[in-house]
Amino acid sequence: MLITLTVQPDRDRTRRSLRARMRGSLRSWNLIGGGLSVAGLSALILGLPIGAGVLLTPGVIILVGPWVLTRAAAKARTGVFAETATYEITDSAVRVFTRSLRNGYEWSTVERVEDNGEFWVIVVGGNGVLVLPFTLLPEPEERKVRDFLSERGLLSPV
Repeated sequence: MLITLTVQPDRDRTRRSLRARMRGSLRSWNLIGGGLSVAGLSALILGLPIGAGVLLTPGVIILVGPWVLTRAAAKARTGVFAETATYEITDSAVRVFTRSLRNGYEWSTVERVEDNGEFWVIVVGGNGVLVLPFTLLPEPEERKVRDFLSERGLLSPV
């Protein structure tokens, strides 16, 4: 099997792919930020001296920070480093190539592939290391790769 996919830079898709890659850590940040914000608002409403300054401000920063960072990273990746990416999927590996990047992983080193509906997040060593926009593949090729990943026990729907 040799399937190639060429993807043009797209800021919105890049932002969504960064969020897909960081999904678990973003959830943790949202829980922490939300908890601090609720505690800060409660303290402010109840008139407790600890109040908004100590709990609410860091909570809001933690909630907004990851959103701002993914937007900034997407802008940098599609602004300054706007490059066309070519993904190559074979029986032995998955690779991505741009003018300045060459990255790839043998299927034997991949722990799992997470399907988030738009991207496949390829996980090696517990981290999402490669995000493949599978919805851009033609239907027959997408089905072929999906079957290949399922046969290997790598694809886990989310």
